[in-house]
Amino acid sequence: MSASQAAVQHARSKSEPPFDRARASALMEEQGVDLIVACSRANVGYLADYTYYVAQGLPYVLEDGRQWSITFVGVPRDSKLEPFITPVSSEHGSISYADPWIGERRFWGPKWTYAGQASPTAAGAPGDVASCVADAITERGLASGRVAIELEGTPAPRYLRLRELLPKAEFVDAARILDALRIVKTPTEIARLREVARVTDLAIRAGYEALSETPTELQVQSAMARVFVEHGMSFGWCSVAYGPKGVTLIEPTELHPTVGEIVRIDVVGIHHGYYSDMSRVNSFRRRPNDDCSRAHAAILETNSVMLRETGPGVRVADLARIAHETLGSHGYPMLAPQAGHGIGRDVHEPPYLADWDPTVLRPGMVLDLEPAMRVAGVGSVNIEDMVLVTDSGCEVLTQFPRELETFG
Repeated sequence: MSASQAAVQHARSKSEPPFDRARASALMEEQGVDLIVACSRANVGYLADYTYYVAQGLPYVLEDGRQWSITFVGVPRDSKLEPFITPVSSEHGSISYADPWIGERRFWGPKWTYAGQASPTAAGAPGDVASCVADAITERGLASGRVAIELEGTPAPRYLRLRELLPKAEFVDAARILDALRIVKTPTEIARLREVARVTDLAIRAGYEALSETPTELQVQSAMARVFVEHGMSFGWCSVAYGPKGVTLIEPTELHPTVGEIVRIDVVGIHHGYYSDMSRVNSFRRRPNDDCSRAHAAILETNSVMLRETGPGVRVADLARIAHETLGSHGYPMLAPQAGHGIGRDVHEPPYLADWDPTVLRPGMVLDLEPAMRVAGVGSVNIEDMVLVTDSGCEVLTQFPRELETFG
């Protein structure tokens, strides 16, 4: 048995991939690609439906104190060739528990012994992840093939090492394939997004109901974070901005609210790797002044128009234009060129509601409609909703009321 083979485990796994593999193969065929290789948290999660809890995007040094945790997933175009995943040695228990659909798990990394149990790399597996990936590619007969790799997410030393180990391979950027694959959600993805949106509604409510006291912005954040944890999800992050402070700073602070100020909340939750993103604006203890009310009315109408216009066949650039025109008719400029974005394994992902994006909406896309502005003397004003594009329009996934209410 070779060193590379010694670290390969063919585990019992879920038989079906979480994405449309036939479509993935078709996209690879269109671009003349033999294999797609990804390593970012989002795309490992997307392709394998598994992410080690300390992997991808986190500064997690391995037991040897010399290397950083990273996992690659490889999916060949030819469905007869088995996909592979490269867990680090210390995640053996985690990947066995999660049991993703990919059976070939090629361990790499430091050798260790915990409570008498040796790591799966003890038999002579590669000590670095690039060697592990190169072995998997070579054993599939693709060492001279065209490999679509996630260039933006691959650390430069690992990419250069792969080039060294696979000198005959042609490496191209995988971004176009991954974006095209992820932009339309599967029923499983939609179910997860719908569920995290439901809990996000509850979290937003908990944040505003915390105003029954006179909480700091950080205490409002804590009230929302608890809701996600209580529902078995992860709290991502949030913005909490009391009044004019939100013009320049939306992160939660030790600030207490002032009666009559607006309270803008924007919160993100995570459910099985899928993100929510939602924003509302209300007031503390009494109706705000006319400037605040006018600003809220303008953003509310912009949100309503966008909800009405979203549907199959609509260009996202046109949605952006409509948002800018509607808000502009009230005398307010949009905060940013884009008026929203796709959402899924990333909070911000294609398509982008901006004049440069040529995407035409199709059923199964999930968007965040996000008209937003900052108004001097008022604060951050933003009503943001997750919507699913359907055959006849859109289904709004975030349901917390959009009208200006008073809490506290």
